[in-house]
Amino acid sequence: MKSILLGYVLLLMVVSCVGQHKRSESLSDEQGVELVQTDSVSASDEELSDTLIVVDEVVPTTADASFIDFLYYFTSDEEFQHSRIQFPVSFYNDTTVSRLSADEWVFDPMFDSTQLYTVIFDKEEDLELENGTSTTSVQIDWIYLSDYHIRRYYFELKNERWYLEAVNKEKMSRAKNGGEDFYEFYHRFASDSIFQSERLSEPLLFSTVDPEDEFSVLETTLEKGQWFAFRPPMPTEKFTNIRYGQKETEESNTKIVEFKGLGNGLSNTLYFRRIHGKWKLYKFEDLGD
Repeated sequence: MKSILLGYVLLLMVVSCVGQHKRSESLSDEQGVELVQTDSVSASDEELSDTLIVVDEVVPTTADASFIDFLYYFTSDEEFQHSRIQFPVSFYNDTTVSRLSADEWVFDPMFDSTQLYTVIFDKEEDLELENGTSTTSVQIDWIYLSDYHIRRYYFELKNERWYLEAVNKEKMSRAKNGGEDFYEFYHRFASDSIFQSERLSEPLLFSTVDPEDEFSVLETTLEKGQWFAFRPPMPTEKFTNIRYGQKETEESNTKIVEFKGLGNGLSNTLYFRRIHGKWKLYKFEDLGD
């Protein structure tokens, strides 16, 4: 009888311990969930946003994958720009030259807030130079249309990294060849809507991404009113020419002007042709994102 009683007492003790253990585990689980919830709430949206911004500002190792990739970071990141200049860097101004040390250099964003740049070609075959991998020297010309001078930046590829080597300011060469000067024409074309209307070919060829198939190009024509609705932003006082090695001459009777954005997907191209000494726009491409 005593053995039975002792066994019964031991059974009650085991059941009691198991119950307490389960209750302890349940409380631990609830506390764990509560702690996780508390931690999640404590990380505010502002803190997460700050973390994302820091990550986004880090210059990737692919910054030199193309010249345009490099240019984006060179013009937007002060520390990166400073690390990609061959000091002392030379500044040429017609017949004078000065050299700036690393301490004297002031950050140069090169572009305004629109981040718009243009590239000029004489022929369509040269468009491939932008995507080529063999280019080791690139020049960026800022062309000032008010007084026709150029501010030119010289970049060189060394050990698979791009560097700024020199800056040059000079008067623009504008030899007359009997026809209309392209830059004089462009200056007026970009700033005078009436003149612009007179210099549109009829019909004006138009190419754009097919809205029903983003991998296809839709080719059609535009009337004058449609051109003014779809035309790209055109700089009127100054614009760039990025020279990848293409030949650009005053004697050429064709000019192709690309309007692109640094990191914003803008991609418009204007095709001009000089007929009987006068320039006209005959084709417009809008293939941006």
